[in-house]
Formats: sequence, structure tokens, C-alpha cells
Amino acid sequence: MKRGWLLNIALFAAVAALGIFVWLNPSREEQAKQPLSTLQPAQARRITLERPAQPAVTLERRDAQWQITTPLKARADEFQVLRMLTILEAQPTLQMPATDLERFDLQSPAALLTIDGVEYAFGGINTVTREQYVQRGDTVYAVALRHGAGLPANALALVRRVLLAEQEQPVAMTLPGFSLSQKEGRWTLTPPADTSQDDLQRYVDQWRHASAAQAEPYDQRPPLAEIRITLRDGRALEFGVLQRAPQLVLWRRDTGLQYLFLEAAGRALLSKPGAPLTPASTSDPLKNNK
Repeated sequence: MKRGWLLNIALFAAVAALGIFVWLNPSREEQAKQPLSTLQPAQARRITLERPAQPAVTLERRDAQWQITTPLKARADEFQVLRMLTILEAQPTLQMPATDLERFDLQSPAALLTIDGVEYAFGGINTVTREQYVQRGDTVYAVALRHGAGLPANALALVRRVLLAEQEQPVAMTLPGFSLSQKEGRWTLTPPADTSQDDLQRYVDQWRHASAAQAEPYDQRPPLAEIRITLRDGRALEFGVLQRAPQLVLWRRDTGLQYLFLEAAGRALLSKPGAPLTPASTSDPLKNNK
């Protein structure tokens, strides 16, 4: 009987120890309920991304818009920024002390993301669970692969390719061969043509929403022609036409970036409002400048 009593005590102690272990070491499912950070993406103000052998990329939120401040200055694509910020909402399935960084390929991280002063180092990938190791402070976490995949390769991948910002509202435009101006809500085309107000407004809207296929630093080519857009707030934007065909390449002088538009989009931007969108012809105002 005494032996049975001792056995019951031993079993009770084992169960108690197991309970304490489970309490101190939550399951992967329980850990997954806790986000990696209490900071919400909408609260973030400053981001720095560092990759080996590349210049650091820095972004700052100014009002409601993210701006790239280094290594170039440009508006950032909001969707790409939000992909970076998903790490804040990552739900780790495992966490371990950051004592053996080589084990997690964190001795030289593939990327170091800093959000409002908190660093997130991205290390190796667990090929069994298809998760990536991320270090924050003195802890290593296992998170979904999509968080690391959301980091851009470089600063250019973050550049917003829309030519005009939302608040940049044109009231006058001067292009090779023609110009438009707005007065009391009506657009006037010079030289005149049989074009409706709807056609003129659609043309201006094409410029307002024009999104390039590619944006990159100005390559120093001399412009073939100039385009000037006067905004509602009185500012004037100047663009250099670097290439007319087969793709249109525009250099926006105030940003130092050039934007490449595919052939059809390029023709639509440079063709006179209401004119058929045919390939460049002998009447092309830039033909002699190619």
C-alpha cells in the first residue's frame, strides 16, 4: 500500500510539472494568437530597410503619404509599404532565445527592418514548416514566409509610379504642338479643334492618373521636348520628353526620376485630345527630334 501511495505522489508531481511546463511554454497555436508587435501599421512613422551591399532605404510618413527619403527622394507606393509593415501583425508559431544565431542564419541577416526604432532581423527559412526566422530583441520567432517576401529588393521597387500626386490638379498644360487651359471650369484647347468638354476632361484625367510601367533615376539624356503643367495651387511641374517611341519616357525634373510608359499609354498622353490614337506619323511634333 505504501508503494502505491508513493507511486500516486510521483504521478501527481509529474502531472503538476507537466502543467507548469505547458503554462510557461504555450503551444504553437496559443503563441499564434499573439502578434509580434503591439504597434499598428497605421501608427508607424519611420521605416529603414537595410540589405547587405546595398544602400539603406529610409521612408517617412508625412501626413497621409509615405515618402522615400534615402537613397532617393520620391513618393512611395502605399501598397508596397503596407507589405513591409505586415511584420507588425505577424503571429509567430514559435519563439526561442536568441542565443545561437548561426542556427537561424541570423549572424548576418538577409535584411534588417527597423520600424519606429524597433529592429526586425530576417534570417533563414525552415524548409519543414515553411517559416522564416525573425529576431526582435533577445528573441527569435518563426513567422510566415510572406512577411519576408514582402520586403522590396531595393528603393526603386518602392517608388510610386503614378506621375502626379493626388493633390496635384492641373489647370493648364503645354505640350509639343498644343496646349490646354481651364477657366471657370471649362477647358480650352489651342489651337482650337472640334473637341467636346468631355474629351478634354478625359484627356486631363489621363495625365492625372497616368501610371508608368517603370520608374528609375534620370539617366542624363538631353530632353527632346518639354512639357509644362500648371497646378491649381499655382505650382508648375516641368517634364522632359526623353523618348517618344516605342515607349514614352518622361523625366519629372523636381523628383529627378524618369517614368517609362508602354506604347499605347505613351501615345495617349502625347496625342492631341480627341485625335485618333494612331502610331507616330510624319505630323508627329517630336519626329524631327528623335
